[in-house]
Amino acid sequence: MAVFVVFLTLAIIIAALFTWLVRYCATYYGLAHGPSSSRHLHTSPIPRLGGVAIFATFLALYGIFRFGGTHGWTAQALNNDVFRVLLPGTGLFLVGLVDDLWGLTARIKLLAQVIGGCSLFYSGLHFACFNWAGAAPWVNSAICLLTTVFWVVLVCNAINLIDGLDGLASGAALFSMVTVFTVALVEGRTGVAVAALVLGGSMLGFLVFNFNPASIFLGDSGSQFVGFMLAGFVLAEAQKQQTVLDSIAIPLISLALPLTDTALSVLRRFLSGHSLFGADREHIHHKLLELGLTQRQVVLILYGVSASCAVLSLFLLQPSDLMLVPVAGIVLLVIFFGVRKLGYHELAEFQRVWKRAMQQREVFVRNISVRKAATELRKLHNFDRVVQVLEDCLIRDFDGFELVLDADVFANQTLPWAGPIQRTWRNGYEERIVFALELSTPQRGLIGKLSCHRQMGSGWLIDTDLLAGDLQAGLGIAIENCVSHASPALFKVRVVKAWTNAGHPETQFQVFQDPAFQLDEQLASTAGGDD
Repeated sequence: MAVFVVFLTLAIIIAALFTWLVRYCATYYGLAHGPSSSRHLHTSPIPRLGGVAIFATFLALYGIFRFGGTHGWTAQALNNDVFRVLLPGTGLFLVGLVDDLWGLTARIKLLAQVIGGCSLFYSGLHFACFNWAGAAPWVNSAICLLTTVFWVVLVCNAINLIDGLDGLASGAALFSMVTVFTVALVEGRTGVAVAALVLGGSMLGFLVFNFNPASIFLGDSGSQFVGFMLAGFVLAEAQKQQTVLDSIAIPLISLALPLTDTALSVLRRFLSGHSLFGADREHIHHKLLELGLTQRQVVLILYGVSASCAVLSLFLLQPSDLMLVPVAGIVLLVIFFGVRKLGYHELAEFQRVWKRAMQQREVFVRNISVRKAATELRKLHNFDRVVQVLEDCLIRDFDGFELVLDADVFANQTLPWAGPIQRTWRNGYEERIVFALELSTPQRGLIGKLSCHRQMGSGWLIDTDLLAGDLQAGLGIAIENCVSHASPALFKVRVVKAWTNAGHPETQFQVFQDPAFQLDEQLASTAGGDD
């Protein structure tokens, strides 16, 4: 145990010295960069080469451990697992360094991560392979390869995406390194344990200069290297597990914070139609800043979350379904309520769509009723029946409707009703949502408007395309039928001729809707005119 303490102490001291040296050289040679976009929170030029100090510290100390002695405890390092991770990890570090100095596209960095994942797989470091009965061996191997590459890409980008506040990425990765160190130590894998310890100590020494207010950043060289090494250590430990679930449960929980942020970023950008490789200020730490917290408060809160996840993951050191259920349940509940508190608009819309999907059967019922109503309206010639069909169709989604016809269109015709028709079956005094449809027919063009209304607070389930399509067309035809096929017996015209004081006759036309109307001769003679 004294050896671990020595290596941890050396890692912290050497990393702090290297970080100071890198910061000095970067500033001296003009390699510090100011904010280049609105998502950057710093205001003055700061070097982004912290990964150089971490990489150099890890390389020096692990080299001493690997080749510097012949004690019995070093013999377990000779399994070459760490060496197989370090070789492609060095490649990822160099790619990140080029990006820090000159810039690279996201696709090039993704390609480097994929190549690194493939190199781990073909060197023998991967998750427990799938063994699906009946599947060809190459199919199982292909699935295992894809899973391994996906894990490497996921972790590398998770560490990179969470690197948005001073000390956040290095601190979150540090807590995950504690989990890797503990698992490797319990399983007797000294090489991986020392490597995780040295890398964790390197990040701790770097944090001396990276914690808010930071004077040097991790940079892509650091996030790519740390993320890849962390993913590789997990794969090295996965070799002793029998199933993918056993090998991935602990790292998934210990890395819950950066993985959740990555999943949210992908989901948000997909739902909002933005590029998956683009940058924004919608990460978890940005949302916490919007709530009014300071950078230090946000980082300390997320440190607490990372530490809690690391502790919970250690309860799974002995694989047990009895322990997995409560641990996973706690983590999922924290993620669920935490994400809801952050108020992502994309997720609110996703929840609305999901709720609508769960209501899909009722949507079918409402839409079918609209189609049936539209078909029936086309055959109707009775206006009272038209109004009743509308009410039956709309009553479950709206609180009422108003039907208004254009008086100018029907100026030369007598309608079987006068004025707007209003039907309301649920009264309320709150603000209303109005859905308006213009009514038209091929013969007359625009003839009026149907306005459906409901109180604010919830949406309707009827498909608006059906309302604006089938129902709109069917109602227009129904009104045309009611006007064109009105019974002549219902309408009579009385022509009244009266004499004015000037001695000139004046003719008046009066329309009556009265089938029992009879000519009143006596009234006509009294008025001094003819009917």
